Amino acid sequence: MGHADTDHDDWGLGRPGGWRATLAYGAAHLAKSLFWYGGEVVFAFFLTEFAGLPLSMMGLVLTVGLVFSAGMDLWVGFGFRGRMATARRAGGLQALGAVAAAIGLVAFLATPYAPQPGRWLWALATVILFRAGFALYDVPQNTLMSVAAATPAARARIAAVRIAGSGLASIAVAAFVGPLIAAHRAGGDGERMIMAVGGAAAVAAVLSAGLLAWALRHDAVAPRSTRDVVAGRGRAILLAPYLAMMAAMMIAPPLFQKLEPYFAAQVLDSASWGGVIILATAVGVTLGQPVWLAMSDRDRTRLFLVTAAIQALGAVIFLVAPSSTPLPLAFAAFLVGLGNGGLGVAKWAAFSDAASRHYPGQEGAAFAVFAASGKLTLALGVLIIVAVLEAARTDLRVLAWTMAAGPIVGSAAMAVLARWTQPNARRRWATTSTPFRRPAARRPSRRSRPSCSTCRPSVN
Repeated sequence: MGHADTDHDDWGLGRPGGWRATLAYGAAHLAKSLFWYGGEVVFAFFLTEFAGLPLSMMGLVLTVGLVFSAGMDLWVGFGFRGRMATARRAGGLQALGAVAAAIGLVAFLATPYAPQPGRWLWALATVILFRAGFALYDVPQNTLMSVAAATPAARARIAAVRIAGSGLASIAVAAFVGPLIAAHRAGGDGERMIMAVGGAAAVAAVLSAGLLAWALRHDAVAPRSTRDVVAGRGRAILLAPYLAMMAAMMIAPPLFQKLEPYFAAQVLDSASWGGVIILATAVGVTLGQPVWLAMSDRDRTRLFLVTAAIQALGAVIFLVAPSSTPLPLAFAAFLVGLGNGGLGVAKWAAFSDAASRHYPGQEGAAFAVFAASGKLTLALGVLIIVAVLEAARTDLRVLAWTMAAGPIVGSAAMAVLARWTQPNARRRWATTSTPFRRPAARRPSRRSRPSCSTCRPSVN
C-alpha cells in the first residue's frame, strides 16, 4: 500500500502534528551537515595551509576519498536496502554511521601532527575512514525522506527542515572560517583550534543521530498497514533527470564555496571580510526556507526556475563587483546562497517523491545512487579546484571567474532539467483516478454511420 493513501496520511516525519520527530531529523541533519560543509569549505584549505600538503597531494587525497565514498554509498544502499526499508531500522543504521564518521573525522583532523614524510598517507587513510563512516551515516538518514514520510507535502516539509539545518551548519562553518584564516595569517595554533571544533562537531553528530534513532522508535513513523516491499530493479531510467540535477549541483555551485577561503585570503587579504562573505552565503541558504517551502507546495517547477535565476544573478554581481568594495561581494554571496537553498529544497523534495513513487521498498538503493552521483561529480570538482589554484598563482582573477562560473552554469542546468522532474499530470490522473470514470462519448466515424437511403436525406 502506497504512502499516499488518504487513510494513512497521519503518520511519519513532516506531518503537521509530528514536529517532535521532524525537528529531531532536522537536528541530526544539521550535525551531519557540519561534516559535509566542513569537507566542502575547509578540507582543501586545511590540507594545503595547515597540514602542509602540496596542491597535487591535496587533490589526490580529496579525489580518492570522494570516489571511495561514492562506492561506499552504493555498497550501503544496495547491501543494507532491507534494513533501510523501515524508518526505525534506518534510524539505527544512521546512528551507527555517525559514530564511525566521528572517529574518522577526528583522526583526519590530526593530520598536521603526523610525521611529514608520510603525512599524505595518514590524510588519505583517515579520509577514507571518514568517508566510509559518512556513507553509513548519510544514506540511511537521507532514505528517511521517503520511508518515513507519507505524502509529497510531508516530504517538502522535511526537505525545508533539512535545508534549514544545512543553512545553520553552513553558518557555523562560515563563522569558523574567518578565525581560521586569521590564525593562519598570524602563525597561530590553528591546528589545535581545528581539532577542538572538529571534536565538538563529532560529539554533536553522535548525540543528534542517537536522538533521531530514539525519536523514530517512539513516534508514529510507520503506517497502520504494512508497506509493500517491491522486489526488482525498479525503473532506473526515471531517476536519470534527478541524477543529472545532483551532478549539476555538486560540480558547479560548490566551486563558489570551496574557493571562498582562498579568495578571502589571497584577493581580499582580509580575514574579517572573508568571513563576512562566507557567512553571507550561509545566511542566504537559511533565510529563504519559509518562502521556498510555500512555493514548493504550489509550483515546484517555478521554484526551480526562480531560485536558479537568483543564484545566477548573485554570481554575475560577484563577478562584476570590484574586490576593493567587499560589501557588494557580500550581497552577491547572499544571493548565491539564497538561490542555492531554494534549489536544494526543490531537488531533495522532487527526488524523495520520485524514490517513493518508483522504488517502494528500495528507497535506500535509490538514495545511494543519488548520493554516489554527487560524490563522483564532487571528485571531478576537486580536480578543477586544483587546476584553478595552480592558475591563480600567476593570475588571481581566475578565482573570481571560477567562483562566478560555477553557480551560473549550475543554474542554467537546473533550469533546463526542471521540467523533467514533474510527473506527467495526465498520466498520474489516469492511473490514480477512480476506475469507474466514464469515458467521453465518441462521435461515430463517417464509416460507421448508416448509409441506407432511408436513414439520410436524399439529394435531388
